[in-house]
Amino acid sequence: MPRNPKDNFTLLCIRRAVLDALWSRETSTVSGNFRRLQRDYHASKSTLSIAQPVPVIGTNKVKDRVGMSCALHTMMAMLQKGNYQETAQWDTARKTPTWFTNAYESGENFGEEAIYSTHDTKVYSTSSPTASRWFSRFMLGSKRRMGIMRKQNEALTVEQLMAVCELAEKDWRTSQSEEEKKDIENVMAFIIIGFCVSLRGEEVPLVAIEGLLTFWDETRSHNPPHTMITLKGRFKGENNLRWHCVPIADITKSGIPTRRWISRLLDRRVNREGKRAGYLFARKNGRKASLGDYDPLFRDYLTRAREAHPKLFSSSVQIKDYSLRRSLRRGATTESENNKVDPSTIELINRWRRKEAARGSEAGLPMRQVYTQVSRALLAMLRFSQSH
Repeated sequence: MPRNPKDNFTLLCIRRAVLDALWSRETSTVSGNFRRLQRDYHASKSTLSIAQPVPVIGTNKVKDRVGMSCALHTMMAMLQKGNYQETAQWDTARKTPTWFTNAYESGENFGEEAIYSTHDTKVYSTSSPTASRWFSRFMLGSKRRMGIMRKQNEALTVEQLMAVCELAEKDWRTSQSEEEKKDIENVMAFIIIGFCVSLRGEEVPLVAIEGLLTFWDETRSHNPPHTMITLKGRFKGENNLRWHCVPIADITKSGIPTRRWISRLLDRRVNREGKRAGYLFARKNGRKASLGDYDPLFRDYLTRAREAHPKLFSSSVQIKDYSLRRSLRRGATTESENNKVDPSTIELINRWRRKEAARGSEAGLPMRQVYTQVSRALLAMLRFSQSH
């Protein structure tokens, strides 16, 4: 209906989707293909008895054969409000085809498609329009048109961490409020564990009290003394619930007070709150905490550290660019590289993030067995946190 605004806007979006699919190829490729089509068409018409030299492009049937409806959904997602730009980025919009495919294959169009299997790899045949070649070209073309702007968390440096430790120590010693002390202990233990073990922010809350208590005295009397960080949970890229043990040196190159803050929080959780199991970082209701619970205080300390030591921070970086989500891990990796830590050591400390880590300690092993395996490479693993 020409005067229907929804119809007109839909046609506009269809044209945009068609152009995206067209220009998923390089300009020279598209132009070359078209010129070749013209030459072959005229040559065939003049010499061959072919009724239809060129395949029919398009159809009179009104039917979505290539995933146009999902493409329109995706374009609407692209127009939503974004966090760093006026509209959402391509990485956000590309999630739309995922739910569309899942809905399609679990709906009335689901069929007993064939399964092609080679060893452990399975490939499923599907009739979903999002699997069409046209839709793949649309997604690639839209990505090239929009581009991708990545806004990473700023890396935390050792100097910045030490400035935060100095402020937190002063606050903890002068505070008369146990609740305030607990907040300081939580955020500082979170920062130190995440930085010294190069963890993502969502992985730090997996630290378990039970594991820390199991190896606390044993690791303190070890040479060199260290703290064995024990994490239990389901990790990205892995399918099973499992233990991970990663050591942190008590003595680091820059003097990060690792055991001090971890022991303060552990003492509070065990001796004052009576917890001998569960998560080290927990909310009042006992549930596992998240990085969002500590991010505001983390940024508050960075703001104060910047006021006290402005030379430690770049003038072009804002405090909101820091987050417990990635700043700790990026800072730890950068510091290790600057200190010329052997790449094999960095890989060793990070090995459990990889799918291949299952070969090192099979999922489901008891915590003591995992610890035994880790202890064989203890000196090499400690070089990572000792370099900080």
